[in-house]
Parts: sequence; C-alpha cells; structure tokens
Amino acid sequence: MKKLTFFAAMLIAGLAVFSQAPQSIKYQAVARTVDGDPVINQDISVKISILAGTLAGEVVYSEQHHVETNSMGLFIIEIGNPDLVLSGSFENITWGISDYFLKLEMDQNGGTNYQYVGTSQLLSVPFALNSSSLTLTNENGKRYSISVDTLGNLISTLIEDELLCGDPFTDSRDNHVYNTVQIGDQCWMQENLAWLPGVSPSTTGSQTVPFYYVYDYEGTVVAEAKVTDNYQTYGALYNWPASLIACPTTGGWHLPDDDEWTVLTDFLGGGDVAGGKMKEAGTEHWFDPNVGATNSSGFTALPGGYRSWYGYFYTIGEYAYWWSSTEHTAVNNAWIRRIYNQQAASYRAGNEVDHGVSVRCVRDNR
Repeated sequence: MKKLTFFAAMLIAGLAVFSQAPQSIKYQAVARTVDGDPVINQDISVKISILAGTLAGEVVYSEQHHVETNSMGLFIIEIGNPDLVLSGSFENITWGISDYFLKLEMDQNGGTNYQYVGTSQLLSVPFALNSSSLTLTNENGKRYSISVDTLGNLISTLIEDELLCGDPFTDSRDNHVYNTVQIGDQCWMQENLAWLPGVSPSTTGSQTVPFYYVYDYEGTVVAEAKVTDNYQTYGALYNWPASLIACPTTGGWHLPDDDEWTVLTDFLGGGDVAGGKMKEAGTEHWFDPNVGATNSSGFTALPGGYRSWYGYFYTIGEYAYWWSSTEHTAVNNAWIRRIYNQQAASYRAGNEVDHGVSVRCVRDNR
C-alpha cells in the first residue's frame, strides 16, 4: 500500500466552542498519496493524537474518525467528539500551561492499519479552550480573555484578532487590508480576495491541484501580477482546490458554502433582485447597462470575469463569479454565484472546478 500524506491540511479558525462541553476543533484536509494523487470518494480512517510538550511528547488525547473523502479528496472532521475517543479527555486538556502538537495517522482503506502522516505544533489555541479562562466584552465591543496563570495571577488580554464587522481586517499572510461589511447576521469581506501565493498563465490549470491567476496576466511572477490594474481592482482568481484553502484562518474567515450564499441573497430579497443590491453602482467597472445596481447591501460586487478551463480569460466588466465550498452533483463541479451587468438577479449554478473564479470570504459565526 502506498504511503499517504495530507495536502493543505489546516485548522479552521474559530474553534467550534459550545456553551457547554464538549468543545471541538474543526479540521479540513485533502488526502493524497505521495505521488500527489487525491484519495477520492473513499471511506478512510483518521487517527488524531494530541501530544504535550514536544513532537514526541505524551499523548494526552486521541480519537479516531471514519469519514468519506469527496471527489477532490477533501474531508472535514471535528476533533473533540466524545463518541470517538480512544484515550484521554479533550475538555480536560490544560491548554494554557504547555505546548501541544497534533499527530495525524491514516488508513486509506477505512480500517485501523494506520500509517503515520506527520506531527505539527498547535501554535495558537483560542482563549475559549483554556479551561481556566473566560471571555468578556467591554462597552466598545472588544473582547478580552480573563484567565488565571499557574501562579494564581489574574490576567486580562485583548483578543487582538477580534474585530467589529465594519472595521478593516489585515490578512497577516501578506498584510493586505480588506474592508468588511455586516449584511444581516453575516460579516463579509467587502472586496474579492487578493491572496496570491503563486500565479500561473491562463493556459495551465488543474481539477485537483491549487492554481492561482490574475486576469489577463500570462506570466508566473507574483510581484509582476500584483502591480497590474486587474489585480489591484479585482483581486485574484482561484480554481476550486485553491479556493478551499484561500480564505485567511486568522480572524475566523472561511469560504462560504452554498447555504451561506443563499442566506445572503434571501436577506436581500431573493435571487431575482439580490444581484442589483450587491453590485457596485455606476459603470466605472461594470459595462453599461449595469441593470438594477444600487449596492444598497455594501457588498460592492465587481465584474472580475473568470479563467476558462480551456485556457482563456473571459467576461471582465460583464460578470462577477464567486466560489462556494459546496460540491455540485455534476462530476468535477462546485456551486458558484454569479451576477451579470444586464440583469439585477444573482444566479446559482454549477461550475467546472478548474475554472479560475473570484473568492469572497465570510466570517465564522461568533
């Protein structure tokens, strides 16, 4: 059997903290072989262990999951489920007094013949998981962790990644600053994502490997792509594998799923009119006529176009497209939302996963 590895594994920021125990860490990853092939549409077993102190430290907690990967090899689990425990107690881990490491093992056949994948440090543990801490909010809406250290001292710490929706957010990966807007119960970035860890010409792409593009840029140099007008205005374009890992986890952002897009359009009056309320008004960026455009929501949708699977850039000025994290029923498709300059509607559709499409991030519910 081939040795397996995880590709682009990540903790999803904003651990799922419940009003009572248990608490959990949401974990998303893509399972691949060492040859880079995704383990697709397959039942696998994943063993998670939390180690204290060092990479080879004592196992203070472990659990096992049986989960099915999707057509991209993607799976999502929640660490801390009391029904899956092998040893230890997740809720009794004293997060504030030691370093902790996450060890991953997997059996691609869904059994218990686990193969070692890797171990990485949990560099930041939200204050809400510290068993001796609580969170308070002041009159300005800022949150503070109130905790007791091992010597019994009371400590008040500003949770620095906490922002009020409407405040600007800085992505620590590249220091790009995004405006934010509250729409109903959701907090959205007010601009398309611009994170660009790499860039490719429109002639190259993949259904399984992350690819990044900038409209009309046909080179491979990130610094060059970032100074183009299209990047400065519309941000980057991502194939679906790239979109799944694109939103910054610091601050609790994520790629919206299809249901979250529906929550947005329903709040704006339904798909028939939501597009107009999302579009930037006028024709500075949208082609004339920009039907129904009022931007009354503050979403400020811009027509960034897309990169086609057959290797061309299309429809800038006419269409805005955004990925969701939800797989479509059609093979190698995922759900998107799109808006057109000729109509006030917002449309829901399936889209080939190797297209290059914009990403708009939404904040985790707090």
